Amino acid sequence: MFRRKNKRRTYNKRRRRGAGIGAYISPQIAKVLIIVLIALVFAVGVSVPLFSYYSDKEILNISESDNVEYFTEEQRAELLRVVNRGNPLDSSYVPSLEETDGILVNSLMVKSLNKMLEDAEKDGVHLKLKSGYISYEEQSELFREKYNAYIQNDSISAVKAEAKTVRTTPRAGQSEAQTGLLAEFYDADESDFEKSKSFVWLGENSAEYGFVLRFPKEKQSVTAMDYSPSVYRFTGSKNAMQMRIFGMCLEEYKDYLSQK
Repeated sequence: MFRRKNKRRTYNKRRRRGAGIGAYISPQIAKVLIIVLIALVFAVGVSVPLFSYYSDKEILNISESDNVEYFTEEQRAELLRVVNRGNPLDSSYVPSLEETDGILVNSLMVKSLNKMLEDAEKDGVHLKLKSGYISYEEQSELFREKYNAYIQNDSISAVKAEAKTVRTTPRAGQSEAQTGLLAEFYDADESDFEKSKSFVWLGENSAEYGFVLRFPKEKQSVTAMDYSPSVYRFTGSKNAMQMRIFGMCLEEYKDYLSQK
């Protein structure tokens, strides 16, 4: 009885002195809590680097494939060049061009473009290139034809005809087709591109090859262009992957980078 009283007194003294959590719980429970705490610390320490690794890997598109490109600082700037009414190109601007399937495109995207078309074919998708580089003079003619068609067929005013034309066919110097980085595709099996296998395949895979849908439906207020499901822009795989992750069009992504 005497010993038990001493034990109670010792225990009470510990409580009064603030001996810590060990004074209130059994040693067995304390051990369990310590093990759980160590496990949590380890889990957090491991999961953060792994999350960072896989996120960076997806963004940078690091792989053993030929999809990874290496560009100079000047070339990277060219890949992110935004061309529109507020940022026109001079009539003398002509990029470095190469021919693929009889169509001229910017030499920066030839390798990735050919690889993408080849891989699509391997997947049973008949994705074809319809158009690429369009010169200043050619764009001027395309604009004139479209504008005149609206005037003649729709019987609308010159102001309305121009407003409708620029939504699909920019004036000369105001089209990214002049950079050679814009590519229009078609599907060999389906006339309605949006219903084709090519459209689905591009939506799932194009960013890995450095291509993004240039004029998305939900970004028309930003691009000032009508939705075009078959027109893609080459930006390089790193940029394209980031744009896909962030849900940005080229204008938004360029602004985002300028604020970093």
